[in-house]
Amino acid sequence: MLVAVGSVQPASAHAAGKDRPSVGSPGTSPASACAGGTVLGDTSVAFRARLQDPAGTALSAEFRLVRADRPGTAVMAVGPGKLTVASGQEAVVEVPAATFENAAGGRITDFVWQFRADADGLKSQWSPQCRFAFDPTRQGAPVVAGPSGAVIGKPVTVTVAPPADGSVPAGYSYQLNVGAPVEVPADGGRAVITLKPDRAVNTLTVTSLSPGGNSGGRVQLTFSAAAPPPNLTTADLTGDGVPDLVTVGGRDGLPSGIWLAPGTGDGHVGPAVNIGAAGPGFSTEPTPSDWDGAVPLTGRFTGGSFQDLLFYYPGGIRAGHFGVRAGDGGGGALPAGGPNGDLTDWVGSYPSQVAEAGTVSGRATGFPDLLGIAPDGSGGTALSLYPAGWVTGVFDMPTALNVRTPDGTDWNDWTIASTEVAAPGGTTSTALFLWKKSTGELDVWKDLAADPNTGALTYHAFPVATGWNTGADVQLRAADIDSDGTPDLWTVGAGGQVTANLFHGLSATGPAGLTQVNSTLSH
Repeated sequence: MLVAVGSVQPASAHAAGKDRPSVGSPGTSPASACAGGTVLGDTSVAFRARLQDPAGTALSAEFRLVRADRPGTAVMAVGPGKLTVASGQEAVVEVPAATFENAAGGRITDFVWQFRADADGLKSQWSPQCRFAFDPTRQGAPVVAGPSGAVIGKPVTVTVAPPADGSVPAGYSYQLNVGAPVEVPADGGRAVITLKPDRAVNTLTVTSLSPGGNSGGRVQLTFSAAAPPPNLTTADLTGDGVPDLVTVGGRDGLPSGIWLAPGTGDGHVGPAVNIGAAGPGFSTEPTPSDWDGAVPLTGRFTGGSFQDLLFYYPGGIRAGHFGVRAGDGGGGALPAGGPNGDLTDWVGSYPSQVAEAGTVSGRATGFPDLLGIAPDGSGGTALSLYPAGWVTGVFDMPTALNVRTPDGTDWNDWTIASTEVAAPGGTTSTALFLWKKSTGELDVWKDLAADPNTGALTYHAFPVATGWNTGADVQLRAADIDSDGTPDLWTVGAGGQVTANLFHGLSATGPAGLTQVNSTLSH
């Protein structure tokens, strides 16, 4: 196919002695280096070059394509007068894949091509010879050994060997379940693939690739992966044993979404990734803004091995509504959809705040309980227990706990944030931070245990700090950030400013020791 790009002006007489026309900017699509070294797969190729005439005369393009080892025989040629372009515009010649296939004879073959310009019979020099290799080959199906000892969410290696027919692929494309295809190079037709199974029964598809990227034979195998031990590290969505910072966008300098900044174990956080780009699934289209105004909580809310996300709306058009979205153990994107519900009592009241509470109720349903600050039915508010049911996303009616705030004021004057910390016997216990914004008082209650029948709550109280972030507009995220067994707090403020408050030396009689580490959320 011949293509003239740009308008063409009528040809004018080209006076003798004028400068000759010229050819420049040669190129191909798919792209190749003019100097050679590029291998193009089994595809049609568009050749182009820019033709220029000093007098501005319309130009006729000439083109020739030859095999490098047969320079005297044209594979494709365009003679004078067949393709006309305006000066300064590109001439394009498209050569179908079949032309290359016929000339290559089933082998990887080098081709050379050039353009020349003709202005009223005055011809330019042929452009420099450009070359590339055309690859019509396709290799057979590889030999793939299924992994042994695979565990969901953990890296596992798969060995790929060359096809039994003796062909040698240059690489392979593999796809795990419904994930995006990934290409890996091969050395002598051999390759090692590292992947993370994300379900109990997995399907792996491996396809041979030629030097030019042609897909050849493929093999598909199914393998099993065992469930990993439960991840008891609160907020560890990436599965490395270190708590991560999870926050909602639409504020503090972050676009809408659920943002995951991997923790480093010393208080710092890595670049944030929007794991909620698909939205919570309320709309037919991905709508990250549907997360706006929600409060994110982490915990094993699906009862599985991984840390999941529970999000709750304390106000707005979805006030009282919550949802659970499963984590994948590796910090991957949250699914757009999952269990949803409402945290309302018999009269429709809902909490203004919620916090993950582990197994504080002692019911051991396999799902975390929740604590919330909710109306108590008498015009005031109470710290309330929402015991987890026996199914993901189900909570019993709240029980108002018989406990007062540290200073005896209304619970709505305090902000709560919780985490689970390691306990003897490989279990966890629940710690609850209580912050009074107006005065900066910060306390932590450890080893919480609640009776859903009587409303009794037991705990060990520690006055952590005074004058801490008094009046500040910050979000609180609790976790054992430095994994020392003492609960800590991240604060997130304007411009994505993050401060890790690492506490140590908790005492029932005075403030705790504090080390602060500052970061800025980048994305």
